[in-house]
Amino acid sequence: MSVGLYDVTVPVFIRSLTNLASLLRKAGYQAALKGYPAALLLQSRLYPDMYELSLQIKRAADIARETIELYSGKNSVSFVEEVVSIEQHIAYVNHSISYLLTIAPRQFEGVLEQSFTLPPQHDERYTSLGYALFYALPNFYFHITTAYNILRHNGVEIGKQDYLGLNLYRNQGFQDAGSGI
Repeated sequence: MSVGLYDVTVPVFIRSLTNLASLLRKAGYQAALKGYPAALLLQSRLYPDMYELSLQIKRAADIARETIELYSGKNSVSFVEEVVSIEQHIAYVNHSISYLLTIAPRQFEGVLEQSFTLPPQHDERYTSLGYALFYALPNFYFHITTAYNILRHNGVEIGKQDYLGLNLYRNQGFQDAGSGI
């Protein structure tokens, strides 16, 4: 069995974005339970020069979608709603997941032979696999992890199992959810 570019991107993005949406649902629920506006979480950041939670969420969803648009040549439909509440951020993440679910492995045919430049300066060139492994996935995980850390830092009761999605998938009877591997 060979593992292709599709296998190391699309299912990985879907699973991690699904986990992120679950973390946000828990954050919204716990904020309501504890009596504070969940919107306060969205404005929180770990350090003054870092993006707040709202932008960490959006960047993670955007990186996944933009990477797959680049590889598949299939553009997604823009998310046109305002994104200010936890529920709207979950919808934003789900919008990217919905797009990713429309992508088939055959849409990646010929992509391995291509090379891509790194944004924003476009001054470094990578093979398509290098782009995924050394730019897109690390950048994606940086924003997912930072979102998780902001939630934890603000007292949202989540843990490693939530970050990895193990509780989410175990409860649904999946062993290797989100992956064809």
